[in-house]
Order: sequence, then structure tokens, then C-alpha cells
Amino acid sequence: MRIQAHHLASQSLAFALVWLGSWNMGLCQTFVDGDPSGLLYTNHVGGYLGHGVSMADFNDDGHDDLTFTQFEGEIRFYAGSGTGEFAEVDLGIGNTLGESKCALWVDLDGDGDQDLFVTQRLAPNRLYAQMPDGSMQEVPGAGGMAGTDLERTFGASIADYDQDGRLDVYVCHYHSPQTNSETNQLFRGLTGVDLGMTFDNVTALAGVGNDVRQSFQSTWVDVDRDGLLDLHVINDRTFWPDALYRNLGDGTFQDMAAEWGIDIGIYSMSSSFGDFDNDLDWDILVSNGADLGNNFLVCEGTPFLDGTNVLSYNNVAEEAGVLLDNLAWGALWFDVDNDRWLDLYIATGTSLYSDYPNVTNFYPNSTNGLFLNPQGVLPLEDVSASINWENELTFSAAFGDHNEDGALDFISHQMGPRAALYNGVPNDNHWLQVRLSPEEGHPDAIGSLLTLWVEGMPLSRTVTCGSQYMSQNSRWEHFGLGASASVDSLVVAWPGGLQTSISLDEVDRRVVINESGLVESIASGCTYAMACNFDPEAAEDDGSCDMACACGEGTTWDASLEQCVIACEGDHNNDGGIGAGDLILFLTWFGNGCQGE
Repeated sequence: MRIQAHHLASQSLAFALVWLGSWNMGLCQTFVDGDPSGLLYTNHVGGYLGHGVSMADFNDDGHDDLTFTQFEGEIRFYAGSGTGEFAEVDLGIGNTLGESKCALWVDLDGDGDQDLFVTQRLAPNRLYAQMPDGSMQEVPGAGGMAGTDLERTFGASIADYDQDGRLDVYVCHYHSPQTNSETNQLFRGLTGVDLGMTFDNVTALAGVGNDVRQSFQSTWVDVDRDGLLDLHVINDRTFWPDALYRNLGDGTFQDMAAEWGIDIGIYSMSSSFGDFDNDLDWDILVSNGADLGNNFLVCEGTPFLDGTNVLSYNNVAEEAGVLLDNLAWGALWFDVDNDRWLDLYIATGTSLYSDYPNVTNFYPNSTNGLFLNPQGVLPLEDVSASINWENELTFSAAFGDHNEDGALDFISHQMGPRAALYNGVPNDNHWLQVRLSPEEGHPDAIGSLLTLWVEGMPLSRTVTCGSQYMSQNSRWEHFGLGASASVDSLVVAWPGGLQTSISLDEVDRRVVINESGLVESIASGCTYAMACNFDPEAAEDDGSCDMACACGEGTTWDASLEQCVIACEGDHNNDGGIGAGDLILFLTWFGNGCQGE
């Protein structure tokens, strides 16, 4: 069942987010402006410590969508088309009457459609079920997760930690002990669908309350690769170290942060996991909200290759060159150039109330960070200056491939009236995108581990719902393949222990996988029949259509204008150069204007 949505009158026609932007920046070869007209309206002009963003597909049409929370409780939804166009839609949710923070789309009740969980500051959390007719209706009391009218919930993460087939929800509270004594909370999914969804608070039993601390975000990820999802929790104070709760498999957890070297005491703002060096373990970027510098925790050794899971993390942020001299927030690990290696984006913002535009006066030189990964060695290559961030103050960000051209894009929920969309620029490297659609267990396959082998190199991804800083990425898992036009195999470890190994013969496409193997292969390419490079097998247009063969002698195709233009300005006789013949031809045209009386 697809979600029932109504196009807003003010945005009744989908607007085009063009592939080529017009930044005055001396073109960066990695990203271009995806919304040059500024039509992704978010109204992020107020609120405390930012708002969340989701790039998950909420209407089950296979295309990335956008969801933005907002300081007055209004949530904005933009449905993606897969070709670079978005349309704002009204899902009938209305105003949540609080400061909405994190928005996570997930099939919480396992009935095959997407539900929405929203955390709030100074208001109860809310849960919206997608009904059989596609409408969205609020679940009373959020199924037991609402909390009080003074709730201070920021980030959340969702997974099936006990592998019982029902998803569970962990929420992070950000408050001072003097005003609120709530710890973080773990809600175990029970029974019921739609408005009958129910959850049980098992925080004390599980041992994951994190005491009463200022906590922004959590991430479910199998850190020790034992088949059970562990829980990373970040805390915003130097005297409250971060936690890593290891899943013991009996419904309880043990904090292993100190033993594994993850118990850092900083102003932690982002919980971001990725295998930056492709060695089959998880590395962590924890951004810092003060001038002490970010922490880049690399898992040392090869604990899973030598048969052990004794982990040891080392902070290499200074060596990597990613400390930054700004107040950092959400961080993304994603392969922006399709070379097989995860690159790093770090958002920077403010710790002040978002009184826009006045707050920008306090941060006149704030610059986000973009770092390319030189094949798993340090330092990373700082290419931040190649993008005009325009004093962009950002808290949350998420990534996906909304125009489905094989180059990853990302969205910045920046402070101001509109979001910033950055479209990746395709290059000659190959890629593969995978979406899991299991026949058994939970339909979103959250917690699954994907390992794609390319020329003997492992590329690891895991399916998450809620991470970084109040954000949710696309459900399409993206792998850059470099120059390789083939892959060795794809191994999927599903929640519960089942593994599927799949051989894939073709790349540069999207594939859907279940436990039995390949379900669907969606090729991308040029779908315009009149183009020079028309691909009759392509099901999705990737923006690569070449019209040069339609242009006459002396002209060339200008993709930004979508028309043939003169290849050499002033070459009127199309001989490839400018000379006397062009001047004579010009004067001939000039003299043939008006006729004398």
C-alpha cells in the first residue's frame, strides 16, 4: 500500500532540481547545486540545536523522498520522482504542537507500509501509522512512547535488538538533571498493527539508560560482528563519556566503551559509522561541539579476520586532518566519487538558539568540511574549499541518490528558510545500489550487514534507521566500484543469522535482493530515444543523455541550456577558427538588415 498524499496548492507541480547548478565557485567536480531555485522550503529560522532530516522513501515507490522537522512542530514532506524532481505533499499530519526533532520512516508494525516516528522537545513524542487506505493516523500515546508534555527527546534509532521480528525504539533525551530526571529509554516492540501498536519500556532491564545525561543520538550497529546489534550513545559533555552497549543476547547489555577505547569525553554531536579503510570493521566519526576537535576512532588490527572480537579504537583525527576549527554537528560517511572508499562530510553550525538570520552574525566564517578518502590512508584530502557553503550553518544531513544517476547526493538541513541539496556529479567509475526486501522477518531488513567483494576487496554497509545527528539516510545501499566493471560477490547477513551469497553479472544499476537472491535488476542510462547514447535496456534515466550528434557543423550540445550552441564564439563560417572569413560573413549579415527608402 502506498501512502496517501495530497499535493499542496502552492506546490502542485513538481519542481525540477537540475543536474547542473550555477554556483559561482569554479566548478567542483564532486557536487553541484541540486536546488538552484531554492524551492526546498523548510522554514528553519528558529528552534534549539537544529532539526532532523530523512532521505528515506516514505511512499514505497522506490525513489528517495525528503522529510524535514521544524521548530514550530510543522513537518514538511517532499516526494521524489527519481529523476531529480520533488513535489511537496500534504500527508494530513498537521502540526505536532511541539518542536519536532527527529523523523524516522520505518515499517514499525511489519504490515508492509511505512509508519512515522517523530521525537519532540517540550512536547510528547508522536507515532503515525500508515493505514490500509494509505492515510496517516496518529497512534494514541505513541503506543507507550509519548512521554510527558515537557519531553526533551532529540535523536532516536530503531532496530530489532532481540531478533523477535518486532522493531524496537531507543530515544535520547537532552536535558539537565535539575529540570528533568529522565534517562534515555529503550522501548521493545510488542504486538498490534496500525493504531494498535504497543511498546514496553525495558530500559532498566536492558541496562541502557545512560544515566541522566545530555544525549543527542544513538546508533544500532553490530560493532563486534557477533550477529547481535550493539548500541552506540553519544553524550554532550566532557565529563559524560560516550557509551557502547554490547548486546549480550539475553535482553541485556554491557557498556564496553572504556574497554574498547570508545569512552571519549567531548561535546559529542554525531554518531557516524563506516568502514573507511575497507578492513571489515567499523570506524567511527564523533563530531565535537566545541573547539577541542572532532574524534575519528579507527578500529585497530583485524579482529574479525583473526577469529577474535577484541576491539581497540584509536583517535586519529589530527593525523587524518579532520579536527576542523568550527563547531561540528552531523557527519556522513559515503563514497562521493565512486572509487570504493568512503569519504567524509562534517556539518558545522552553532550552539545558540536558531534566531535566523541574526545568529549568522556570530558565525561569519563557518565552513562545513568535505574530505576525500585516498584509499584508506591518512591524511584525508580536504576539498572543503571547492564548494561554496555560503556561511551555511547546518545541524543534520542525510545522503542518497535522489536523481538515480549513480552519484550520491546529500541534503543539508541548514539554518534559514530553505534546505541545501548537493547533487553528486557522475564520473567514469562504476557503481551498484542494493535494496533489501526480505521474504521473512522484518520488511525493512534493518540491522542487515552487506559485504560486496570487488577484486578481493570487501566493501561493508549496514542497514540503519536513525544515526549521525537526528537523520535518516536512503534505504538504497550504495557501493562505488572504481574502474571495476564487475563484482566478485555480494554477501548479506540478515537479522537472525541467515546469510545469502549472490553473484551479480552487471553493474551501474539498482538491484533488489531477498534471501533467495536477486529479485529485480534496474538498469540506468539514457532513456531518451533521440539521444546519441540511447540505451533501450535502461529503466531509469541517469541524466547522461548526449545530444552532440544532433548538432550541426561548428556547434556543440550545451547540457545546461539543452540546445546546440556555437562551439567557438565568433566562428560564423564553422571552420573551427576565427578569421577574415568570419568578419566578411558578419558584415554581409550586417548589411542585409534594413532596406533604404
